[in-house]
Amino acid sequence: MDQVVLITEVHRPWECALVQEFAKKGWHVMGCSPVPEEEFHDALDTDKIHIFTMDTRSRESVRQAVRRIQEHTSRVDLLVCGMASSQGREAAGIANMSADLVLEDYRANTLGPIRVIEACLPLMDNGLRRIALLSDVQGSLGLGLSGAGTGYAMSKAALHMAYTMLHGDLSGEGFTFRLFEPGSELETGASAEAAAAYFTGAREDEERVVMLDWRGQEIPL
Repeated sequence: MDQVVLITEVHRPWECALVQEFAKKGWHVMGCSPVPEEEFHDALDTDKIHIFTMDTRSRESVRQAVRRIQEHTSRVDLLVCGMASSQGREAAGIANMSADLVLEDYRANTLGPIRVIEACLPLMDNGLRRIALLSDVQGSLGLGLSGAGTGYAMSKAALHMAYTMLHGDLSGEGFTFRLFEPGSELETGASAEAAAAYFTGAREDEERVVMLDWRGQEIPL
């Protein structure tokens, strides 16, 4: 059986490009999105791609989607958690933050991937056992960039901590991890191609917790 990748948030341009990249490489793609799956039928016309409705903000929605995915495959080799919430919806600066928007970003960017990983782990026992998370340089504590929306930046920093903890919990069970910063929409094609190669290739330093951008440059967590 061909290898299987599950990708979330495939209604977004970058994740949709990644779906096409994996299908082109011969992978079976399980694409998930909160957008109704009927809207994808014309855009993703190949028997390598199946689309499922999944809102990562809802545990029940995630579980329902995974149950439906199990009707098509008994395993997932690679899990890619996409970007559920993006920056720019609130003013920068901690003094101006909206508690509601902070919680919304946290539910989407931090808890969302954790819900998906939790639901998919039983399907990953017999596969490649690789988990990839998409993140953003705005969540880097090492760079300390200014100008990011507070909730968005905080949620991405929390995702980096969740990634570090998942690495510690699951690497002993044979899981490997990738943390990736996809760049701007102008770089979507080249970035998706670079991501597919990075997500499927081996690393000599799998024990290290790192974030790379699409050029292969390391970004401080």
